[in-house]
Amino acid sequence: MDQIVENLLDVMRAELGYREKGGQYTKFGTWYAKKVGDPQYRNAPWCDMSIAWAAERAGVADYVGSFAWTPSHAVWFKQHEAWTDEPEPGALVFFDWGGSKNYKKIDHVGVVERVAGGKIHTIEGNVDRVWLKRKVRDESKVVGYGLPRVVKEARLAAARDPLHDADMVDLL
Repeated sequence: MDQIVENLLDVMRAELGYREKGGQYTKFGTWYAKKVGDPQYRNAPWCDMSIAWAAERAGVADYVGSFAWTPSHAVWFKQHEAWTDEPEPGALVFFDWGGSKNYKKIDHVGVVERVAGGKIHTIEGNVDRVWLKRKVRDESKVVGYGLPRVVKEARLAAARDPLHDADMVDLL
């Protein structure tokens, strides 16, 4: 299993059972509000912020992204050519509870822990409105998957590319 996957899932597993406090308060929202300098996130829906928080602590935020709004996060993966319709462990899974396949209508995200028997096993924040917990889901509401390992592979390839290095020298 890729180290990104292991690190991210380890941090998320340690938070299983975390429960939202009164007024929609979460440590994830408080952390994200401070990170971006905008207090409105303190009490905002937190599924994506819990992933950003975990990615930061796991040291993989460069490959996972750091977002509060799920459609923007999906676009980020598309821009990094790391978007797919095939689940795999460590992928971020983006849902539209309305069942569309339109990324603009995404309203939830989780992390795939494993795939078995035609089901995706996930860890998700803000589930059932208050929990960080495991879920088993079919793919009927899935819009797509973001692949942190593909973002990492592309960045490593770019760093090894001699033309990339030459371009960096020109910028200096």
